[in-house]
Amino acid sequence: MRGAVALWLAALPCCAALHSGQMPRQQCRGRHSGAYLSAEWRVPQAWFDGEKPSVGQRIRLVPEGEGAAPLDMRTTPATAFFSPDSSSSSSGSSSNFYSDEDDDYSEFDLPPADEPIREGDFGGAVVDDEETRTEGYFASLAEQPEMLRAADLNVALQPDHLSRLKFMNFPLQAYGMLFKWEVLVNDCIEVYRKPWQAVAEEHGLPMPDDDDVMRAVGMRPERAIMQTFLWSDDWGFTQQLAFEHFEAKNNVLSTLEFEPAEGVLQWLETLHEYQVPCCICAGTSLSKPAIEVVLSKAGLSDYFDAMVTQEDGCETAEQSYLVACIKTRRPPERCVVFDDDPRGVIAAHDAMIKAVAVTGMHSSGELRHADLRISGLDDLSLMSLRDLFRDSAPI
Repeated sequence: MRGAVALWLAALPCCAALHSGQMPRQQCRGRHSGAYLSAEWRVPQAWFDGEKPSVGQRIRLVPEGEGAAPLDMRTTPATAFFSPDSSSSSSGSSSNFYSDEDDDYSEFDLPPADEPIREGDFGGAVVDDEETRTEGYFASLAEQPEMLRAADLNVALQPDHLSRLKFMNFPLQAYGMLFKWEVLVNDCIEVYRKPWQAVAEEHGLPMPDDDDVMRAVGMRPERAIMQTFLWSDDWGFTQQLAFEHFEAKNNVLSTLEFEPAEGVLQWLETLHEYQVPCCICAGTSLSKPAIEVVLSKAGLSDYFDAMVTQEDGCETAEQSYLVACIKTRRPPERCVVFDDDPRGVIAAHDAMIKAVAVTGMHSSGELRHADLRISGLDDLSLMSLRDLFRDSAPI
């Protein structure tokens, strides 16, 4: 009780000074540390009538006494996150962090950045220089085929939270099936053999054998003519032969009948039933119109979600498989390649993709480095597909 009385008596001189208007100026130790406030300063009456200066507006406090210098200070928004605001309650769109013109923001957004975000920070952007890699988390998806890396795609194509929940209920949908188009139809070598035979007969050139024909698959026609078939060293004549090969190949595709290989329809129907994404890969051999003709004649058009063709700019089988991973939105470590060539199996492993080798054109011994060897797609089942990823980390 005595302490309270002593404090009351000590405060009497200050109260008297305030009442008489003689309170000395004191430096404010708040936000505006350079400003001096006293009892002579008052807030404009307009503030109490409901008007409020906008954020960033410069105001002048009006002094009562004569000779007092006006005080300039910059208003700042309230520090409280949820502060009462009559204007925000009526409009419902203003915020403490933004002015009334920023209607696209809510109170749960971060304050705006001081400077514009640098291009490529959020998502990446393709730059003009072809030798420069793009920036951002998903930048690897926008690279040219020769710049793609399996390690980057394994990170960028990881499923998000909602996809993980879906894959927990439907685990087979977490994988991607990549088919080399030759394993889907019978007598696919005729597509490569007949055009070269027609060009050789037209000009009386040596007839290429099947080994040379298959070696020329994936090459540019000019390179195959000069280096594989050894038909000519003249560049003008080589270009003429390449153009004739292009026309002969279109004629073969329009006249040749394609039938699905044994077990292909049953396997594709099973994958389609479980909604497993499938992609056909012909990136180094056929154009998009040509592969559409093949799928249409074989009755397989409804089973593929994407296709990789010559228009995608792939130069090797590895690039073709990585582009297929992007189109199916599955990381390479969760994809399977179905191929019948030892070089295709090696390309799949270089891209960190599982390889299933279909024997026929090559023996089982030549395909021994594949993860699984089968005589046809009818040997496959869903359990064999799960066994390929038995040592993989959970999704």
